[in-house]
Amino acid sequence: MRAVDGVIAALAAHGDPTSSWFVGEPCAPPPETLGRALARAARSDRYGYPPPAGLPQLREVLASRHHEGGLEASPAQTVVTNGAKAGLMALLATLLDPGDELIHPSPYYPAYPAMANRLGARPIAAEETDGTFDGWISTVSELIGPRTRAVILSSPSNPTGATLSSSQARELVELCRDRGLRLICDEAYTDFRFSPDSQHLAADFDPARETVIQVRSASKSWALCGWRLGWVMADATLATRIAATHSALVNPAPGPAQAALCSLPDVAPDYLLEARRGVQERLSELCAALGGAELEVRQPEGGFYLWLGVESIVEAARSPSVTDWCVALAHRHGVGLWPGDDFGGTGRVRLAATAPDPAAWHQAVTRLASAIRG
Repeated sequence: MRAVDGVIAALAAHGDPTSSWFVGEPCAPPPETLGRALARAARSDRYGYPPPAGLPQLREVLASRHHEGGLEASPAQTVVTNGAKAGLMALLATLLDPGDELIHPSPYYPAYPAMANRLGARPIAAEETDGTFDGWISTVSELIGPRTRAVILSSPSNPTGATLSSSQARELVELCRDRGLRLICDEAYTDFRFSPDSQHLAADFDPARETVIQVRSASKSWALCGWRLGWVMADATLATRIAATHSALVNPAPGPAQAALCSLPDVAPDYLLEARRGVQERLSELCAALGGAELEVRQPEGGFYLWLGVESIVEAARSPSVTDWCVALAHRHGVGLWPGDDFGGTGRVRLAATAPDPAAWHQAVTRLASAIRG
């Protein structure tokens, strides 16, 4: 059972879900262009299963987007998946055998160790430094062993917001290439990088795709969580294997959603810019509001989340644990925070700055600060 499940139950008992800060859904609405495209696709007479690797026209569109970003990409290197999470599972199932090792950051997205464990592999945690990747690559180097097969990370990180700098990305690619490892880049939040030093992605330093595998999502970038659309970019040989594994594990992503996403070239060019600006403004407001509540607040380098230290407040409240404190907060105030235990972090909580309804945003921020102060 996850620590957050107790918080969810407490919120339900309180009867007020408006201050649930744990759901990482975008705060911007999806592009109207894509909504209209989905309506057209739903009226189509094509209701069969899409091809295992995805609709050819969508693979072409997605490959073109990577190519426009300066990366070498082709439809043959692109696998459309039933959300990025299913793509990640298919990828790990393709790469890992029982007893193999997967190195991941800590704190971590809970799916990384969970998937490795389910596959009989061994997850190896490499600690971040104060919400950054400073020194992280040296830590990874020391953890590589004979059964290590891959390194995985999200940049920006879920939950810390840590983001690889361009020089760190190059160094990590070189390390994995030299040691014969795959570098899996979970890029669900790649369009929400705030640091000017994070201009380059790891894939920029691996044009032949011999090392880097990219996992992308439509959920965060275009606010399409419910469409369940993700994709994996790898070398063509590995992409074929991933498509076969994905097909064996789950059905293809919904056909109408795939057809609608083919309209990505028609989305206004400033959509992602405005979405990123909106998230960054929310995070800044949150940091300002919580800074006076005796919280350990650090402005993240990217992503949707604040990774907050609450240990002193929990101790002052004489609560047995951060999870117990979060449950009590939900019961008393209807405020839902995600305990850091689920991410491998002690004394911390994760807040999604995108979670509260836009209409209630300012009220929710005030309510959060007041509830934490007690």
